[in-house]
Amino acid sequence: MQINWESIETLKNSKTDLWILVPTGVIVNRLLTKKGDLMCSERLVSFFGINEDEILREFYSKAKEMTLFGEIDIYRKVEDSISKIAQLYISRLQNIFKFVTERPLVMKNTKNVPIYHFVFASNNENATNIAGQIIESRKTKS
Repeated sequence: MQINWESIETLKNSKTDLWILVPTGVIVNRLLTKKGDLMCSERLVSFFGINEDEILREFYSKAKEMTLFGEIDIYRKVEDSISKIAQLYISRLQNIFKFVTERPLVMKNTKNVPIYHFVFASNNENATNIAGQIIESRKTKS
């Protein structure tokens, strides 16, 4: 999460091939609490390049619940939030690069929980095809 979105935006229309290790499960998911509190919201905003309200809309559903003190808003985190984080990041990269691996390499911990998504982005279709082959070959070895 050390690369902010503004830095990635500077690569638009460049001849850059970018491999990026997205810490979906190990960091980002932990900053998105179950109750809708964004921990380190400024880091999440910098990482995704969208504002807090957009992050909340992406990762939470809002419902009304009646309590002894009246009606309150309850936030519920989306199912499979780790995949949702990867999907959002990939879609954001697609606004910068012409070609982005839609099926990144998923790296899991010993409990088989995804912790990283390894994504490739480029403006070169051949480079992206080669990256896709590399990713697929790593998947078969896992």
